[in-house]
Formats: sequence, structure tokens, C-alpha cells
Amino acid sequence: MKIIVLDRKKTKVFIIILLLMTSMFVFQRVINNSMKMTSLMQSNIKKLKNYKALNGEIEYGLPEQWIAEEKKFEGSEIVYHNEFESRDLKVHGFMQVWDIGYNIKEFLQNSKSISEKQNKISDYVMKNIKINNKPAYCISYIIKNNQDRLFKCYEYFLNKDDKIIRFSFFVQEDKFKENMPTIFKNIVETLKYNKK
Repeated sequence: MKIIVLDRKKTKVFIIILLLMTSMFVFQRVINNSMKMTSLMQSNIKKLKNYKALNGEIEYGLPEQWIAEEKKFEGSEIVYHNEFESRDLKVHGFMQVWDIGYNIKEFLQNSKSISEKQNKISDYVMKNIKINNKPAYCISYIIKNNQDRLFKCYEYFLNKDDKIIRFSFFVQEDKFKENMPTIFKNIVETLKYNKK
């Protein structure tokens, strides 16, 4: 039988460090959640309304005061589509779920080439990001519509099994505020997957 002798001083230091690390982790989570709510509240978004897609398989939140309307596309790869706009008409966009047979990278490349053919886009940037600790893409660009008005666009794409989830936000360039990308990302981070 072996007798293990522990140095009390080292053990105390180890326990203190472990407790500090745990409390810092918890504190970071609380601060992150508070910052998300603060950024939403600074934009007069007091409460989020919950939406469900695909019979509750997917849930997400949009600002309660935004107007949303679900639309159906028969015989399409788009299995869920919900359009939304803010009451002041500064922000509009949609949330979609696509059921496709190829990967997200290929989907994004196809989307970009179609957009470039159909629209006048500039300042196109694609970033790898994390949404709820899962890999995702954020694409930002400026698009010019038929009336020569410029819109800043932020789109978020996530993979879930064989589906692609897409959040798209569009803001007229002259109405765009610097905190809007943070607000958009916070909205996307309300996304939850429920097991069926």
C-alpha cells in the first residue's frame, strides 16, 4: 500500500485557482448574456417573440415589434420561409430553411454567382464565425436595387444535418447604424434545435 503525501499549501493553491477559473467562466457567461440584451435594448428591442419552423424542430426569436409573415414555396428546396421587417421599415429580411443535397460551401458559392448575375453587389465579405459554438458563415455586402438605392446586407448561414439555415437582414445604407451587425448576430444566436 502506497501512502501519498500531499503538500497542503500546493493543494490549497490548486483549489483556489480552480475556483477562480470556474467563477470567471460563469461570470463571462453572465456578462455575454447581459451584453446581448443591452445591445438589443439600446435599439428599442425590449422583447423577442419566439418562432418555430418545421413543426418545432427549429426555434428562433425576432423582436416582438417586428412584423413577420410565413410564406410557403411549393415544390421548392426552401422548406421554411419567414419574412420580417421592423415597424420603422429600416430593417427587413427573412429566415429560411433549405433542404438541399450539397454542402454549405457549395451552396454559398452558387448563391454568390447567382447574386452577381442578377444584382449589382459590392464589398462582398465572407467570414467563418461561430453561432452558439457551431461553425457558421457571415456574409456582408452592399447591393444596389432597381431604383439605385444602396442596401447593406448581412446574411448568416448554418448547417443542420442536410439542411441549411439562412438569416438575411437588409438595411438601406443611409439608415444603417454601426450596432446593427451585433443586433443581427444576437438575433441569429436565439436559434435552437429541438430533437424530434
